[in-house]
Amino acid sequence: MYKCILCKKELFKNYSEMLCDNCRTTIASYLRLEVIHKEKYRIYIIFFYEGEIKKLIRRFKFSEGTYLAKVFSIYLARAIIEAKLHCKNISYIPMYAKKKDVRGFDQSELLAKETSKRTGLEFQRIVTRGKRTKSLYRLNREERKKELLDAFKLNAFVDDVIIIDDIYTTGSTIHEVSKTLEGNNIRNYNFLVLA
Repeated sequence: MYKCILCKKELFKNYSEMLCDNCRTTIASYLRLEVIHKEKYRIYIIFFYEGEIKKLIRRFKFSEGTYLAKVFSIYLARAIIEAKLHCKNISYIPMYAKKKDVRGFDQSELLAKETSKRTGLEFQRIVTRGKRTKSLYRLNREERKKELLDAFKLNAFVDDVIIIDDIYTTGSTIHEVSKTLEGNNIRNYNFLVLA
């Protein structure tokens, strides 16, 4: 017997999506696929960060809801197709290693791995976070920029890539990763963000 991954209702169809019709409709109501154009890259944002999606993302990150990576990867994979993001590789913006050890996982890494499985794009670890940074959600734009300065290092030279992150706020993290990529002559990349 298959059950909806969110509400646990029995499923009689759409097993591959792991969602009942009600949960699928609820999630779809938060879809937006906004594109932010920057000089050297684009940021694709899939959901509004509010209501049920906000709750699900918080459950995913803080309440041992790692199974939600499978659900979110459905929408990340669809966004890649709908936005016509033709690329060969998929990566993510990593958290600091010690923070990952405490939490037990890196949510953006899980999203990238699950999306890789759904799309057939090759999973890559392009950058590492070499500097411990404070939690960014309480910092303003200028404080974030200062905190993230030189936080990332290139791990592998991989061009033609989509880089996944969980939440877009000021764009400081993405900007800093972009600087690392550009500084290492990586030119063909875009970012895909959950909300």
